[in-house]
Amino acid sequence: MRSLTTWVLPLLLLLMVGSLIWVLSRVATNLVAPNRIDLNAPDLIAHEAVLVRFDEAGLKRSRMVASQVTHVPAQDTMLFEVPVLTQTQIGRPTIVVLGTRARSVHKASETWFYDATQLRRAPYAGNPELIIDGRDIWVDGNAEIARSSQFVTAKMGLSHAEAVGFEANNKLETLELKSKVRMTYVPTARPAAARAAR
Repeated sequence: MRSLTTWVLPLLLLLMVGSLIWVLSRVATNLVAPNRIDLNAPDLIAHEAVLVRFDEAGLKRSRMVASQVTHVPAQDTMLFEVPVLTQTQIGRPTIVVLGTRARSVHKASETWFYDATQLRRAPYAGNPELIIDGRDIWVDGNAEIARSSQFVTAKMGLSHAEAVGFEANNKLETLELKSKVRMTYVPTARPAAARAAR
């Protein structure tokens, strides 16, 4: 009988110590393991925010002002309420986009303005201001392109156009109206010296 207790007692003690080590290991793992993060839940909310973006040379390229900014980790997304985006580039006209709500992706290089949106290109080289009213306007800050596939109206001086879809390229200083275009074009008056040279 004595040999049985000397054999069983150490085995039971070994099983108890092993079980205790396993339980402590599981508890420690659960305490150290990070909680699973919901990538679609906001991790930052700011009111009356101003975000400024600079280029490689340290020059200011864009400025976004919004009444509220919400950051969501999924795709590094930012949501804006009442946004005003101003894009500047030396030698090119300034672009201002006024929206109701917007969403940016790809480290804020692309911004989608949904709901009612107005895009304004400042006057330059004697051309009047261009004003585009529409919705669902995408702005690619790197390529300096704004586009939409929705109905838009465009005004530049006395000229007026309506279309479904557009693409405005600030680098090329062009506006392409995609389909169902209706336009009233009024040529810009030339200075008297230019008329006399003809």
